[in-house]
Amino acid sequence: MIPWAQLIPHAFSVAEMAGRILSSNKKEKAKTENNHSFDPESLLARIEILENNEIKQAELIQQMAQQNLTLIKKAESNYRLAIVGTCIGAFSIVLSLLFILLNLK
Repeated sequence: MIPWAQLIPHAFSVAEMAGRILSSNKKEKAKTENNHSFDPESLLARIEILENNEIKQAELIQQMAQQNLTLIKKAESNYRLAIVGTCIGAFSIVLSLLFILLNLK
């Protein structure tokens, strides 16, 4: 069974992080749009902003990958349980039919 109670808070944190990255990118973009100079200082500032955004995006991708891995593990576990349940159900049907046939004789 998937522990939705544990996964949903993480989904919200990923969504919040994505929102913060987006708003941060918009703020930084507004700063850089006002400054179109190509002097080394402004170029270095723009490069630093890009590097920080890249790090934030990598962290977000890592969190999403962790959540996907958790979901995959839970799905595999549920699949195994479903197979076992199906086998037990099929066995009980066969066993019930066998008992019915033995009682008819």
